Amino acid sequence: MDIDATLKNIAPELSPALRQHLIEVGEIEHYEKGGLILDYGIQACYLPIILDGNARVMRGDEDDPSKELLLYFLTPGEICPCAAFSTLPNGEMPITVEAETPAVILNVPIGELNTMATNYPEWRMYELANFRKRFEELLSLVDNAIFKQLGARLRAYIEMRCRVSGRKGVALSKVKMASELGTSREVVSRLLKSLEHEGVITQDKDGVHLLH
Repeated sequence: MDIDATLKNIAPELSPALRQHLIEVGEIEHYEKGGLILDYGIQACYLPIILDGNARVMRGDEDDPSKELLLYFLTPGEICPCAAFSTLPNGEMPITVEAETPAVILNVPIGELNTMATNYPEWRMYELANFRKRFEELLSLVDNAIFKQLGARLRAYIEMRCRVSGRKGVALSKVKMASELGTSREVVSRLLKSLEHEGVITQDKDGVHLLH
């Protein structure tokens, strides 16, 4: 992989000088599907930039480890802003980041963030753009949780997963969907049947498929 060409393609706002600096100080890591990129409760040593593949960001239930909530996805050119919290005192990770697909990531040392913000003004704008996108996604999650019923949340969840994967289908078990939505398999099954009757989705052995 040509890292400079990849960065230019997925993050065109970064200058050639900054791209070269990222290549010099960063480390390329390859993750298999399901690989742990950043874990809850740690102080991150690096900030990951997604070069290829997708990652999912989760928030676990401290009282019930079997439950987790999908917060958002990271796609090529995006960073996980929460990693920057580790530049602060007691800046432990409040989330978990896992590879949704096989992924290639450029891990940038946390200690470089302040230096880059000082020497490369576009880095600060890049960081802020990522923070804004993540914040808007979290606001949408809050809106869905508070103002919408679970059926609407499930539909939004399916649409989000299809958008990230670039496909019209979601090949996940009902147990996994329930876990990521913070509910039960039985509830998900009932809601999927309801969406199917409404003509929103179809279901088969390969998963759930959007009709619109």
